[in-house]
Amino acid sequence: MAILGWGNQRLLRYDALAEHADRAEMARIFRERRAGLYLLGLQLALLAYVPVLGFIAPVVFALAFIHYLLGALQAARRQD
Repeated sequence: MAILGWGNQRLLRYDALAEHADRAEMARIFRERRAGLYLLGLQLALLAYVPVLGFIAPVVFALAFIHYLLGALQAARRQD
């Protein structure tokens, strides 16, 4: 389960920010929010085991990461 959570966050975090943040911003957000990203990936991995949600899990995963990381990007830009 832990590996699935780690894989989710590694795969989806870049896709969520690729078009909106530069490399420095992405590195900063990934570093500062490492634990939150891992926990989000782990929680979503658990949802994948629910039979009905398993069909729409990839879309839910992507939207959750996009929402979380774009919020983090907005907060980081406000601080600067």
